[in-house]
Amino acid sequence: MQVYINGETKNFPEDVLNLYQLLQLLELEPEQAGIAVALDRRVIHRQLWPTTEVFSGCQVEIVRAVQGG
Repeated sequence: MQVYINGETKNFPEDVLNLYQLLQLLELEPEQAGIAVALDRRVIHRQLWPTTEVFSGCQVEIVRAVQGG
C-alpha cells in the first residue's frame, strides 16, 4: 500500500492497519513525547493512534519536537 508521509510516497505491507503500527514501521517510538500526527489534514490525538486505520493513498504528516538552538 502507498502512503504519503510528509510529502513523500512510501510503500508498506498491506497489513499496516493503524497509525501506531505505521509509526513503529517508520522506526519511531509512538510512546515518545513530542510527536504529533495528522491524517488527511486532521490532527489525530495520541490515544486514537491504535484505532485510527490507515489506507492506501492516505496523507500522513508527522511532526517531532526537537531540542536545540
